[in-house]
Amino acid sequence: MRLAVGGILLLMLAACGEVDRQGCRGAASLSPAITATLVALGAGDDIVGRTPWCAVEAPVVGSLLDLDAEALVAAHPCVILVQPPAQGVDGGLHALAARLGAQVHEWPLATLTEVRTMVRELPAAMAPDDARLAVRATELLAALDRACAPLAWDPSRKVLVVQSGDGRLAFGPSTYVGEFLRACGVPNALPDGAWQTVGVEDVVALDPSIVVLVGSAPSPWSDEVARRTGAVIVTVDDDSLLVPSGTLGVALERVRAALVGLETAP
Repeated sequence: MRLAVGGILLLMLAACGEVDRQGCRGAASLSPAITATLVALGAGDDIVGRTPWCAVEAPVVGSLLDLDAEALVAAHPCVILVQPPAQGVDGGLHALAARLGAQVHEWPLATLTEVRTMVRELPAAMAPDDARLAVRATELLAALDRACAPLAWDPSRKVLVVQSGDGRLAFGPSTYVGEFLRACGVPNALPDGAWQTVGVEDVVALDPSIVVLVGSAPSPWSDEVARRTGAVIVTVDDDSLLVPSGTLGVALERVRAALVGLETAP
């Protein structure tokens, strides 16, 4: 599908002729995480195109899988911001950007290091001369550093972090939340891997001392887990923890605050 979309984009541009490179404005964000970071930086008003899942008022231009060529050309962004998948970005997008005169900036966001890189580089990609964006980026990075500072933690107390709701998607050591736990010196109840769906019996077998539920959805299964394992159930009602954006530092500080006081067994 992506190759076909890229071909359609190029055909449309060829039919319309060269786009005026001098009339560009703002950014098209093809990633909800990058969009959330732009808003946190104070650059939300500079978004001229977005995915259907981005929480801003800009026109929808689609995503990497279903770009709307007409909408993207109409938006005429100066920059296109992308969170590439593991297989990379289809060449059609880069060809389209070249015809528009737009720069493409890509940041994979699987790790905290990659999130930090995106936050650090995004101000220059948007407006190199805007000192306000750089200052705000420094503040977001400082929040990540504070969140990831080591805790005085009892290593016998394992923590399982699970997305709230019925899906029970747990954060393994290879996820950004897993990296956060490791930086804090907190053992992850999941021994390896990235995101894993866990049933109640899986959680009981993992035998965590603490289960942290992140997000706003109700988790009725947590009562059974608490009863059968004796685990402390902690809820961090913050859906931003589910998106690897520049707001992660602030969100992870909330997780850290929930863990403080639970460092040792009662």
